[in-house]
This record gives sequence, structure tokens and C-alpha cells, in this order.
Amino acid sequence: MWIYALFLVLVVISCSESKRNALQDYQKTDGVRLVPSDSSHLTKSKKVSMAKCAKACSRNRRLPFTCRAFLYDHKNRKCQWLSFDRNSLGVRSLEDFNYQLYQKKDYVRECIVGTGQSYRGRRSVTVTGILCQAWSSPIPHEHNFMSKRFRKKDLRKNYCRNPDNATAGPWCFTTDPRPHLRHQECGVPQCSQVECVNCNGEDYRGPMDHTESGKECQRWDLNEPHKHLYHPKRYPDSGLSDNYCRNPDGRQRPWCFTTDPDTPWEYCNIRVCDTPPKRSVVETSECYEGRGRGYRGTVDVTPTGLTCQRWDSQYPHNHTFTPQAYTCKDLRENYCRNPDGQEFPWCFTTDPRIRTMLCTNIPQCGTQSKADDCYTGFGENYQGKQARTRSNLPCAPWRDHRSSGERGLMVANLEGSYCRNPDNDKHGPWCHTNKSGIPWDYCHVKPCDASQNTIPLGELSSVGCFIHKTTRIVGGGPVGISDGSWMVSIQKGAMHWCGGSLIREEWVLTDRQCFSSCVPDLRDYRVWLGDSFNRQEISIAHVICGPEGSSLALMRLSQPARPADNVHTVQLPVAGCSIPEGKFCKMYGWGETKGTGHEDVLKAVDLPIVSNERCREMHRGYLDITNTRICAGGRRNEGVCERDYGGPLVCQDGEIRVIVGVSVHGRGCARANQPGIFINVPFYTHWIHKVFKYYPDPEAWHSSISHPWRTLMSQSLSLRTLPCVVCNGFFTEMTEWPLKRITACLFAMSAIEVLF
Repeated sequence: MWIYALFLVLVVISCSESKRNALQDYQKTDGVRLVPSDSSHLTKSKKVSMAKCAKACSRNRRLPFTCRAFLYDHKNRKCQWLSFDRNSLGVRSLEDFNYQLYQKKDYVRECIVGTGQSYRGRRSVTVTGILCQAWSSPIPHEHNFMSKRFRKKDLRKNYCRNPDNATAGPWCFTTDPRPHLRHQECGVPQCSQVECVNCNGEDYRGPMDHTESGKECQRWDLNEPHKHLYHPKRYPDSGLSDNYCRNPDGRQRPWCFTTDPDTPWEYCNIRVCDTPPKRSVVETSECYEGRGRGYRGTVDVTPTGLTCQRWDSQYPHNHTFTPQAYTCKDLRENYCRNPDGQEFPWCFTTDPRIRTMLCTNIPQCGTQSKADDCYTGFGENYQGKQARTRSNLPCAPWRDHRSSGERGLMVANLEGSYCRNPDNDKHGPWCHTNKSGIPWDYCHVKPCDASQNTIPLGELSSVGCFIHKTTRIVGGGPVGISDGSWMVSIQKGAMHWCGGSLIREEWVLTDRQCFSSCVPDLRDYRVWLGDSFNRQEISIAHVICGPEGSSLALMRLSQPARPADNVHTVQLPVAGCSIPEGKFCKMYGWGETKGTGHEDVLKAVDLPIVSNERCREMHRGYLDITNTRICAGGRRNEGVCERDYGGPLVCQDGEIRVIVGVSVHGRGCARANQPGIFINVPFYTHWIHKVFKYYPDPEAWHSSISHPWRTLMSQSLSLRTLPCVVCNGFFTEMTEWPLKRITACLFAMSAIEVLF
């Protein structure tokens, strides 16, 4: 019976070992290889996978030497096992970008975890400075550690080791013959003591690789046993090397994922520095720099007017960002701060429905306008000296754009590179830039009358939002449009982040707060279109923030979406139009359902349009609802919730569907008797067309569109007739168009303005 029990134990041990990735044992160095100076340093090469290469070195199987490191050539899938490491005599390090060097940590680091039984370093003196006796020598002290029983303990030369797992750590026999100095510990430090932690440890780069409960840390460049987003290439400045404890996301102190499948992550127990930390960020009070980590101002309200929750309060939101836990982050009162390294200062809100919001109302340093530098009306007569955009980009000289067609006529009389408003843009002064990704942008100039920022409620417009037209694909039948085919899932990392609407083949309309800034790092973002069976995945080329106070953003995709039954654009409304009260429109989203089911499935709910006056009354006058907003819902607990932000409110008349609203952060989840508040898209239609018009990229667009469309364009240009692409991805019959109009439609993508 005991044989079966032993067999079972061996199977369990074998399975547990096989689950652990062998790369956990190694310290990785990119672009380096080790070169020995003589043939005494043995090597062996073979074409195998990275996993097999690491496993063979860790287990020392089928190798004629003890493996201390290996080189891996990814291009040729070739492994070279090494009997030496960087500390071995006669070994040189050479740069070679074809290789990755993996060295066993036990051989190259001079610290221990626990009792240090696996320590293989080169320390050879005791804690009092006495030279160690060689393990193979019985002089001056005889011992029994020369037997075969300890052959796997690496008792080489006179290096400190811990063959008997002594609690004091690695030790050695000494060369002092006095009996009371027969052996001593070597004082090899614990890895948790080598480097201390300042503040919350964002700058910690020490060698600790176990958690406070003793669990081994998972490598940052592995996704097993826990999948995660904190990979070294995505966080190049966070020191995510090997499996060392780090703090890439501003938690209370350094932490790591663990190799225990049942414990995703834990904090690490690392020594705290005795001396106060040096200031690693520039502190500002009137504006923010970089990501705003050093912002120490007194802004305590969100862009939507919500008051921030005090950092030392747990109401209405429980949280761990207390002043005691983040002593160097200046979490005073309820001021906006950035304790966790997000891309913008933020705060918890005093609204129980809205946990956090970014404080995007804090200006970026260098973009503030002087107190007397303001504009009246739309700023069409503004003659101030502001010459930078709200993103702090320098304005380009107006003379550089005098030969650009319609724009040339518009800017003919403008001098210098100051912010101006030659086209009567109702959102204020703007200017061109020399940045290809942002050819123009608004300037950070405030209206002289602060009330200009609030467009009062006016009379309901009599202009309808729908334009009826017969559309078909040239040479084919009607296009099948599945409900919600214009919906876009904005993915951040490996999760759904926000919704959006495809309004052109390469343009998506969404919520500005889906991004931390107007110039975000887009490496983590991409969009999904279509369904799970026929999905298109496209990266994002640029983000263009909407006018001040709009909470809108336009995303330009790196390539146009391919039209299909489940991928289609939604029509934009007529500028300044309105939807009559009581009309039912659909709101789409993938977000929270509050227990109503279908999480992460595209959902739609019918919501009645509510007049702004009635909407303000139903919100008890707490919210200032202007003509820049549109309300819908309020009958039941139906409407916008978490992760629905950026999704559209779409109204339909016959077969025509028009986007009239965009859901935005800052309003909480839907409630009965409290209608959802959306951005009023018709109010910003002119801005959207202006972006289409002045963000041209005809060469990239022409080269990336599908073959039938390219053929159609070439034929139309040669014949001067055009079944033209109307903004929504359809073809409509238009004949005898002049070449100038065809070019404008195709390359400037301003078909809506040409047609309507």
C-alpha cells in the first residue's frame, strides 16, 4: 500500500513542477551574449523552443556540465547552454541583438530569500571578515561536508553556502583554527534589505522576488498562471524585469503576481528608507505637467461640476487611497491628485453613482491664457497673443496655409502664428500646427464672459435631423444593415473599455474621457467592429478632442473599416436639428447591467426623448442642462451604466438611423425618474465636419481602401460622373458632377457638406 502512496506523492510533485515555468529561475538580459576566453568553459547548442531550453538548464538533464545560463537566438530558434555566467573568470560580455541571455539568479545575485539554501554566489568571507576555508579541505577544521551526500549543494572552492539549511543563512568554515571560530555565517543580505522603498515604491528597482507571505513572484513577461496587462514593453519605465517586486500602477507599495494559481497578487515586504525621499516630480499648483503626479493645486470639482470626495473619507465610496497610505502624495482635503500614476489628476466624487472622474478641467502648464487674454462672441475678432493650442502645441504661421484651396481664401489676410477664428467657428479661436497627427486644434483662450461657456436653453429647433435618400451599392442589391452594426468596442489591454460609433469608414465618435488626455499613449488601445464570428480589429492612429466642454472625441483609425452586414456607419444629424419630445430612440452598450443579465453582450434599450426643461426638473435642478445636452429615458431603471460610455443614442425614421447623442462619464447608472444625459451631437456637427475636412490623408486613404472602391474612383474621375460614396459608406447615384466636386467628395471626405 505504501508503494501506491509513494507513487501518488511523486506524481503530485511532478505535476506541480511541470506547471511552474522554468524561466522563473533566470535573470534576463536583452542583446548580450557571453564569450569565454578558453575551452575550459563548456557549452552545448541545439535547436529547441525557449521553454525546453530553460527547462533543460534548470534540471541539468542530458548536459555534460552544470548549467548556469543559456543564450537564446529567437530568429533561428537556437539554444546554447553555458557552464558559466557573467561572474566567471575569463568571460566577456558582448553586445549582440540577436540573443537574449538568461542567467540563473542564484549564481549572479548577492542576496537571499529565506534561509538562502539555493544561494550560489561568490562571497567567501564571514560576517566578521574571516576568510572561508575551502569545502574540499579538512584544514584547519575537519568536517563531513565532503561526502557524496552534499554533491548537489555546489560546495565549490570556499564560497559561502547553506548545505544544512541553517536558519542564519549561508555560512562557511573559517581559516581561523580557534575552536570558537570553527564556522560563521557570511552575512549575505536578504533581498528585501538590499534596496529600500521611498514613498510608495514606484521607483523601487531592488532584487526582491517573493511576496510578504513567501510566495514566489510571477515573471512580468509571462501570462501564466495569471494573465495581466503589466508587460515590460507596455510599461518600459516601470522596471518590470524578471519577476521582481514593482509598483507600475501606484498601489500602496511594491507588489507582484504570484505563481500560486489561487493568489493573483500580493504585496512585498521590503525595507522602508530611513531618510525622506528626494522629490522625483516637479510640483505645480496652477496647472499640471506630464501626467500631473506633481499637481498640488486646489481644484476640487470635476469637469461636470461634481464635488470631489475627501481623501480621508470612505463615504460615499470606499477606497484605499488614504493620506496615511500615500504619505508623499499630498492627499489633502478633496483636491484632485494623481496618487497612482494615471495619465491625469482625478478624484472620487460625492455622487454615489459615480465613483471616480478625471479632473480634465485643470489646464496643462504652458497652455493657460492670461487673465486679460479673452474673446467675445465666437472670437472672430480676437487679436490676442496666444500662439499655442490647448495641447500646448505651437501654432504654425497662417501664411503656410494660404495656398490650400478654400482654407487659403479663409486665411489670406492673417499674419503671424497667433490663434484666430477666420471661419467663425462657434467653439472659439484655433490655429494650424506643424504636427501631422494634429493639423489644427482649438486654443486655450477663455471667453471674456464666463457665461458664454454655458449655452442657455433656447427654443426648440424646427429643423429635422433626418435626410431621406435612396441608397444602394453600385452593381448590387440593397445593403443589409444589422441593428447596432455601427457600434465599436474600444478595447484597452484585454478588456472592453468604452463604446463608440462608426460615423465614417475610418472615424469613430466617442466620449473624451475614455482617454486620459488629448494626446494619449495609444499602444494599449484598439477597436473591435462586427461580431464575434466576423470581427475586425483595428488600431487607433489619432485621437482628436472635441471643443471645450463637449466631452466628445473623434478617433481616426489606422485603416478604414471594411463595410459589411455587421459593420456599417451611422448617419450624422443635420447641424442644429432637434428630436421631438416623446420620440423613442435606442441607446446601445456593452456595459454593466446591474443584475439584469447579458454582461459583455451588445444591448439596446428604447428610451423616450425628454425635453431639457423637463429633464432639469426631474434632476431637481442639480444639473445645469444646456443646449449642448440631450436627455432620454427616466421611465424605469434603463439607460446608461458603467462601460456604456461613448455609446450612441440613435433615432430612426423609416430606414434612416441618425446618431443624436453620445453617453459620457459623470452621470452614474440609469435610474427611474432621472433621464440619462447625453452630448447633443447636432450641436457639434459642424465641428465633426471640420475635422473631416481639415484632417485629410488622401494617399493613405486611397491606398488602403478595397479594390472595387478604388476602381470606382478611377472610373468616376475619368468620366466625371460619380456614384459617390456618401458619408455613411453607401453609394448613391449622382451624375455629371464637376471634377472639383468629385475630388472634394473623395479626398476631403466632405460629402455631407457638398450634398446637404
